Amino acid sequence: MEPKKPVSLENFEDGVKTASPMPLGGLKREKSSYDYFKELGDRVLASLENGTSPFLPNKDGFVDLQPAYNINTNEKAEGLTQIMLLTRAAELGAASKGFVTFETIKKAQDAGVECKLAKGSKGIVIPVVDSANWGEIKFKNNWFNISQVENAENLIAYCKEKMTAQYQKTVAYIKENYPNSDYAEKKNPAERVMEKANEKIIPLNEKTKEPFQYIAQVLNAVQAGRKLAVTPEQAEAFKAAMISKLTAEITNEKGNKTPDFLAIKKIVAPAERLYKNNQDRLQKSNDKKNEKEQKAEQSAAKKPRTKEPSYERGM
Repeated sequence: MEPKKPVSLENFEDGVKTASPMPLGGLKREKSSYDYFKELGDRVLASLENGTSPFLPNKDGFVDLQPAYNINTNEKAEGLTQIMLLTRAAELGAASKGFVTFETIKKAQDAGVECKLAKGSKGIVIPVVDSANWGEIKFKNNWFNISQVENAENLIAYCKEKMTAQYQKTVAYIKENYPNSDYAEKKNPAERVMEKANEKIIPLNEKTKEPFQYIAQVLNAVQAGRKLAVTPEQAEAFKAAMISKLTAEITNEKGNKTPDFLAIKKIVAPAERLYKNNQDRLQKSNDKKNEKEQKAEQSAAKKPRTKEPSYERGM
């Protein structure tokens, strides 16, 4: 049997329109990536319209955000996941930006950890798709803010124990097999401080026109631990452009207009690329600077000393 070809967005939308409203054989249609992206876009849209968006500046003129992070690894979320988890934290009014997947909670419970989701808690599902085919879901996670977990301290302790155990195991292996490595000097991820006040400020680039450019700078500020200074005019321009893109319709091959299911993905994907490209350029610039300084130090060390004049007879 030949594998099915990816369904185009146009065909997918036509199929939804012509499909029977009653699931055939009592089976519920499985959600596609388009469904998930549409839901995520609607969340961002709602936050912009009701004034809860974390990406608009506070009264002091700053977008001042702590990074959303995975409590199971103490790693900051990236790209679309970062944007959506920050949006979800704002929806919940949660003080912490720490999140866990349902899978992590289930594993902790299976290990005998006393913790559970609070009654009525709903997660946010974020799919990870193939970069060349957004219709193909590689995997998806159902994320919950730590504020939605009862006995959260037990779950956090469990995750830190796991991180520490893996860290110690890795360090022991490195020391035995690669004695000259500096890995052991790196910090245990369980000891990272994931939430701390932002003190330094970076301004939004005055040439920012597109929502993806704005979002790229939000990602940069979040990852770098900086406040992003945004003027009221810049904020309003971003809000209007973002709402316009999230409510836009597209015309399919048959001339029918449908909602742009992939609007949020179309905004965040280039934002993430722009952010990463800027990071790469900055890294290369720093590498060149360091290389130049090292060469200067080596040159100074090799420079011959000035020969002192000799006053000895016959010299």
